[in-house]
Amino acid sequence: MEKNKQLFLSFIVILTSMFTVNTAAASSLPDFVELVEKAQPSVVSIATTIKVPRRNLFSRSQGSSQGPSGSGFLISKDGFVVTNNHVIDGVEKVFVRLHNGKDLEAEIVGTDAETDIALLKVTGNDFKPFKIGNIDKTKVGSWALAIGAPFGFDQTVTAGIISAKGRSVGDQYIPYIQTDVAINPGNSGGPLIDMSGRVVGVNSKILSTSGGSNGLSFSIPIDLAMDVVNQIKDTGQVVRGYLGVNYQEVSYDLARSFGLDKSQGALINVVAPNSPAERSGIKTGDIVLQIDGKTIKNSTELPFIIGRYRPGQSAKLNIVRNGEKMSLTVNIGSRNGGVAEAAPSNQSNKSSFEWLGAEFKNIPEEVASRTNITHGVIVSSIDSGALYDAGIRQGDIIQSVQLKTVNDIAELESVADKLPREGSVPVLVNRPDAGSQYLILDLD
Repeated sequence: MEKNKQLFLSFIVILTSMFTVNTAAASSLPDFVELVEKAQPSVVSIATTIKVPRRNLFSRSQGSSQGPSGSGFLISKDGFVVTNNHVIDGVEKVFVRLHNGKDLEAEIVGTDAETDIALLKVTGNDFKPFKIGNIDKTKVGSWALAIGAPFGFDQTVTAGIISAKGRSVGDQYIPYIQTDVAINPGNSGGPLIDMSGRVVGVNSKILSTSGGSNGLSFSIPIDLAMDVVNQIKDTGQVVRGYLGVNYQEVSYDLARSFGLDKSQGALINVVAPNSPAERSGIKTGDIVLQIDGKTIKNSTELPFIIGRYRPGQSAKLNIVRNGEKMSLTVNIGSRNGGVAEAAPSNQSNKSSFEWLGAEFKNIPEEVASRTNITHGVIVSSIDSGALYDAGIRQGDIIQSVQLKTVNDIAELESVADKLPREGSVPVLVNRPDAGSQYLILDLD
């Protein structure tokens, strides 16, 4: 009897502990109600119309039809609204619906396709704008809210956490905020809100196999969005910093071959002639580790950072060159198109060279005129060997080996003769129509 009593008391203690833990866990969850009530008047839904051709037996005319829809948010009392460029791109008219249900026609003040930001303006001077947050102070793992109009359901609230920052999702100049907040079609352009009620991002895209939310949502950082907005307001156009380089990720093998103890930074594989990079002394094979003290953890951060500079500003780059760390000061330019190839060199009279299972020839005039690649040696045949194992294929153009420039087959032969018998070395390969990339040649 006493034993049963003790067991019963132990059971009661366990239940009490479980209830206490669950109550504590529930009480630690955030209460979104007050936050949402304050934020909703700053959120708008966006509808558009597009022109469509109409035909009858006697004439052709233009009519209007419903266009894309999305979300947006107010950033000023006098009616400036931020949304995504893809929400209003190519439309005829834009209409903004406020929290109270009032519809207003909006003016498109300006857009920037490369950051997917658009600035609208509605008439009035007593709107309730969001306060602007600081994404640098917003920590991964913190709570966040989204308010928008998914599938046309106005003022829909969803919540989640900041999953990561500085994500690259195919856009050169946008270091996306990744969240698991439910974002669906119609949320585009709406705000991502922190727990203080400030907007920290512009909801822009999702990664999904079904078209709906899979917990991979991406928002444009608010500091980048406001930079674009302010440029549109001030000058009517958006300018970005430009170096004139192509770059690639530093893999573990590349890091080892370049003398780094870990894989980080951006490896420069093309420097455009007469570009800001060339004038500042940047060379192919340099690895950029820092820009003005900001560490480049992976290569996609290079355009994120450079793009935020204004043409004419300078920046200090910490780089690794030939295994040695050094600093360069670069004068940032403005974007002026694609990256050109280096100038041609005097080619050798030797017609071909065989090395590590591959045959090389100087670049034929037909290939040079078609690809605009005028220095290097072309792989005329290859089917096995160390070069093939490195990923080099017929038609590839080798432009440097172990950071030594190769202009023709005589230079390739000279460089090859001086290579060690074992270890790994970087080879700069230009594959026509695909661009330049460093590959690792394993001499073992």
